[in-house]
Amino acid sequence: MLNFEFTNETDKKIDPEIFSDSLSKCYELLKDLISEKTLGNVGLVDLVLVSDPVIEAMNLEYRNKKGPTDVISFAYLEVTDFYKNAGEVIVGDIFISVDTAKKQAKKAKHSFEKEMEILFVHGLLHLLGFDHNNDKEEKEMEGWAKKILT
Repeated sequence: MLNFEFTNETDKKIDPEIFSDSLSKCYELLKDLISEKTLGNVGLVDLVLVSDPVIEAMNLEYRNKKGPTDVISFAYLEVTDFYKNAGEVIVGDIFISVDTAKKQAKKAKHSFEKEMEILFVHGLLHLLGFDHNNDKEEKEMEGWAKKILT
């Protein structure tokens, strides 16, 4: 099972429920992988919504890249021993820029909520070990994202 904690550091009102379906679908489709990574424990994902200036500073500090980005994930299962918090295994943190999500939604001609779901799923997949460093990895990651989002 996957649970998430939600923090909104922006002034935009966002209902955390827009992420629940994606989280449930992700768990449903990747249950075996999640269970393997969490050793059967409940996994906890921390979702933090931030502004462009905040994510821009994070992007520079942690990725050595200038400018804002849409989502940054910190996967803890792959780099540290399990850290249990009240019986849950901390899977990782996902930071999403609300400002960039708004721009991308407008450009893609879909709703802001849809863009937020896309970014959340992208971040979740990174936390579970998926990446897009080459065409093969990108195709696999996009395939899982599509399955989760439909």
